[in-house]
Amino acid sequence: MRRGLRVARVALAGLALTLAYHAGEGTLRSATVSSLSYKGHENDRDANALVRAFPALVGTRLDDCQTCHRAGTVVDGRGRSTTMNPCSYCHLIPYPDTTLTQGAPANYQATLNSFGIAYQGHGRDADALRAIVGMEDELAALRYPGDSGSLPGQPVAPMRTVSWERMVHLPSVRELLLLNSHTQRFDTYATYDGVRVRDLLAGIGIGLDGVSSVTFIAPDGYAADFSLPAIDQPYPPGLYHSRLDPASFADPAQGFVQYPPPGQIPATLTERDTIPGPPWLLIAYWRDGENVAPCYLDAASGRLEGEGPYRLVVPQSTPGAPDRGSSYSPSGCDDGYDFDPAKDHNAGRCVRGVVAIRLNPMPAGYEEFDWRNGGWAMVARREIIVYGAGVTTR
Repeated sequence: MRRGLRVARVALAGLALTLAYHAGEGTLRSATVSSLSYKGHENDRDANALVRAFPALVGTRLDDCQTCHRAGTVVDGRGRSTTMNPCSYCHLIPYPDTTLTQGAPANYQATLNSFGIAYQGHGRDADALRAIVGMEDELAALRYPGDSGSLPGQPVAPMRTVSWERMVHLPSVRELLLLNSHTQRFDTYATYDGVRVRDLLAGIGIGLDGVSSVTFIAPDGYAADFSLPAIDQPYPPGLYHSRLDPASFADPAQGFVQYPPPGQIPATLTERDTIPGPPWLLIAYWRDGENVAPCYLDAASGRLEGEGPYRLVVPQSTPGAPDRGSSYSPSGCDDGYDFDPAKDHNAGRCVRGVVAIRLNPMPAGYEEFDWRNGGWAMVARREIIVYGAGVTTR
C-alpha cells in the first residue's frame, strides 16, 4: 500500500470573517466571507454556506470539512485496511491510489455523511442548512450534526507531551533523501536529523497494539494518515541524482533541483548512486545541520510557511529520479526530466510543523485535540502531543 495516504484536512486559523445580516431576515449584506476550511477550499460554496447561515460557527470545530464529509476505510491488495480521515478519503478522487482494491470512493457523493447528503438534497445553499429539521440544536451545542458520538462536554483524550529537551535526547538518525514535489518548481535533496516515529513512540512508552493507523497533524489542521508498515518498517534506499540545479545548466531556468551544502552530502556519493542507509518515517528537527525553521501562517497568502520545529519526513516508497513540477511542464528542455505522474511525489506527504500524533482509532468517550486553539502555542513551545488508541495520561 502506498505508505503515505494522501492528505488533507487543512484549516486556516486566524483568518478574519465579516458577516452582517438584516435583522430578522438572515440575508447576507456583505459577501466578505472567509471560512476556516483549508487553503483552496476557503472560497468553496459549501464551506461558506455554513458560516453564512450560522455565523456563530466561524472558528469552531464545526467550521471544517468533516461536518459534511465522512471518514472511510480502504483495503489494499494485501488485504490490509486503513481508516482515512475525511479529507484524505475525499482526496482519493482527484488523487487516486491504484494500490487500493476496496473502499475508495467512486465520486464526491460517496464521501458525504448523512448531514452532507441532507444538505445536498435540500438545495446545497445556506437556506438548505436552515431547512434541515432538528439541526440547529446540534450546531448550537457544537455537535457534528447527525453524529451520535459527537458529545460536547466530553473530556479531551489522554495525551503525552514530548518536549524539545526530551525529543533531542531520544535515539536519533540522519537521512539524506529526495523530496519530490508534485507542482512546485524545485525538488529538493536535504539531510534531516531526527527521531524515527517508532522510536519516539517507544521512548514515551506507547506501543502499537490495537492501533490501525497513525495520523500526523500540523498547526493549521493539515493531517496525513499512515499505515502501520510505514511506521514499523524502513523504506527502500533512495537514489541520488546530481547536477540538476540551475548553476549546472547553461540556461539556469532549466535547473529544478536544490541541494544541501556540500558537507551534508557524502563525498563518495556519485551520480545515480544508492543513498547509504535505509530511510525511515522520521520526525525531523534538524535540516542540513541547523534547526528546522519554525512554521508560521503567512498573512498575505494564508499559506503555511517554514517547516518546523518538527517535520514529518516521508521517504519515497518507489525511489526514482527528480522531475519538474506539473506546473512547470512541459518545459521544452527535452531532457527527460519533465513531470511524470507515475513518479513518487513524496514531498506532499511530508507534514510541516507537526504538533500532534493521533493513534487510531480514537477511544470512545473522548474529544479530539483542539488544534485550532492549541496548535500554534505548541509550535512556540516546541512540543508534540501523542494521543489516541492505547494512550493514557502519565
